[in-house]
Amino acid sequence: MPGIVPVVLSRPESLPLEFDADGNAFSARYGDRFASRDGALGQARHVFLAGSGLPQRWARREHFCVLETGFGLGVNFLATWMAWRDDPLRSRRLHYVALERHPIRREDRGAWTRALAAILRADGGHGQEREWENLHRQLVERWPLALVGLHRIALDDGAVTLTLALGDAREFAPQLHMGFDALYLDGFAPDRNPEMWDPRLLRALARLARPGATAASFSCAGAVRAALAQSGFAVERSQGFGSKRSMLQAVYAPKWKTRRREPPMPYEGKRAAIIVGAGLAGASCAHALYARGWNVRVLDRNGRAAGATSALPCGLLAPMLSADDNLASRLSRAGCLFTLSLLQGFAPNGLTADGARLWSASGIFRVDGEEDASMPDALAALGFPHEFARHVPAADTPALLGMQARRAGTWLGQGAIVSAGGLVRALLDQGPAVEKFDVVAVEYRDGTWHLGEKDGKEASAPVLILANGQGLTPLRPQQHAQLELLHGRMTFLRSQALANLRAPISGDGYLLPPLLGGAAAGATFERDAIEEDCADRENLQRAVRLLAPGQVDPASLLPEGGFSGQRCVARDRMPLAGPLIDEEALAVQAPHLRGAHLAELPRSPGLFSLVALGSRGLALAPILGETIACRIEGEPPPLEKALLDAVDPARFILRHLR
Repeated sequence: MPGIVPVVLSRPESLPLEFDADGNAFSARYGDRFASRDGALGQARHVFLAGSGLPQRWARREHFCVLETGFGLGVNFLATWMAWRDDPLRSRRLHYVALERHPIRREDRGAWTRALAAILRADGGHGQEREWENLHRQLVERWPLALVGLHRIALDDGAVTLTLALGDAREFAPQLHMGFDALYLDGFAPDRNPEMWDPRLLRALARLARPGATAASFSCAGAVRAALAQSGFAVERSQGFGSKRSMLQAVYAPKWKTRRREPPMPYEGKRAAIIVGAGLAGASCAHALYARGWNVRVLDRNGRAAGATSALPCGLLAPMLSADDNLASRLSRAGCLFTLSLLQGFAPNGLTADGARLWSASGIFRVDGEEDASMPDALAALGFPHEFARHVPAADTPALLGMQARRAGTWLGQGAIVSAGGLVRALLDQGPAVEKFDVVAVEYRDGTWHLGEKDGKEASAPVLILANGQGLTPLRPQQHAQLELLHGRMTFLRSQALANLRAPISGDGYLLPPLLGGAAAGATFERDAIEEDCADRENLQRAVRLLAPGQVDPASLLPEGGFSGQRCVARDRMPLAGPLIDEEALAVQAPHLRGAHLAELPRSPGLFSLVALGSRGLALAPILGETIACRIEGEPPPLEKALLDAVDPARFILRHLR
């Protein structure tokens, strides 16, 4: 990856939820209760909410961000969410980011519910039992698999966003790209879990504090106070909760410069944007900005949604797998999970409100290639939950697929078949119609981007997102990115021979069962276009090779048309998603940027791109659209820093400078 240093993150370690003799949730590993003996809900309100000046501090703000070390049973989050809902002056959006190494297992969700009910009873309930149960049920329904990375949970129609960073907090803290307004320092006590109170971790978190941010904790340990003070916090003791005499409160107000760069701040300009391109990329950006109340115009030279390759009637939503869990694999995994959450919101049973089939939660079987002999060992080393990925012998595939695969492979339980065109329409459903506009000129003046068309028509906005594939290059050339178009074709099949196939098979090509219409095989991926008949024959040959001999008569797989399109790719096969370089400023500053980091390169104000998704638009477009919206608004994005850097449009320029 050009100019990018890979970062390895330790996977989370889910532990069984246990109970002590008194029926309190208990951690055998740390030898302590999950909840305060004086009342977990009371502690959340006194120490963390009141200790952070809440709810007063979020009043009338566009968004407010809380960062918590540890999540545990989620008591602090639920208490904060409940207080936010009850406050008529609340911020428009609430972001809550939590670092958690030991997430509750999905199989323990029933025990989790009992543990929280006991906490509410101990608190006296105060007439909030029904609301408490409702909020917790929403959280449980969306609880993620224990996979390393950031997991986004949208609640309250997207107004509340919980981002879980699953893994070692000491490794994750430097990977967070965000600014917080309140820091909850929680977790098991320092003498039982010293790693969570490591001064290096606290200093790494302090670099994320916005001016005036607060920190609160039940712990007043000297090392904790010293680490915060050295990082720019003014620290004091105040009245503790219950049997604890004191608690810690702090405000970020450094007397000297404590960090090289300031964290992201909330957007303060006019919330109006133009998006060029109405495919998956443009629709994903539009959807993310619609949700934040932006006025968005989507311009497209075809004048309609999904007018080109994004009109694909059925495609695979599947994560990449690699033995070293590289950046591309981590990005595709995060993207697949994010797209799945969107699909479940748009069409919980796979059908849209008008009865159209949008997607099928089929799972996908990935056949091992000759180079994949070590895949079972790799999967074991990566420690993925079986619901996400497990190796399956060829003889066991009929139970999953209805037909036998040629070789052993990996069952991807979160895989799905999705109508790309249907997803584009669902993403754009909240906004105005796509406008026909063939952009030929882009100019920035007086704080606004101005676009021109051949016939003299114009459009303008302070924020511009170019999501038009290779059409980006003539409008804003990207040095060294070398965007190119690759041709591809999917072949539709007319055959009853695949009627028993229940899930897609992928490998060298793919074979789709007739879950969103007819069966299909694909797909070619060539620099030069080839004749449709030749492409169809190639796809059929690939499809036959995915199945065990005798499973299907090759002569019975008859092509019945197909879908041809072009995919835009960068030379490293990763997307270009993020703020674009200011070429003029770069030319002046280049001699001084040879040792620079990506964050130090000059960017064009309000100009972003989302292009070069290749054949992974279904997995990557929605999460990258959300990422761009977060970067515009100054909100925590759904990707860690290593992945943000891996898709940064300036990565090629950075390598050239170095």
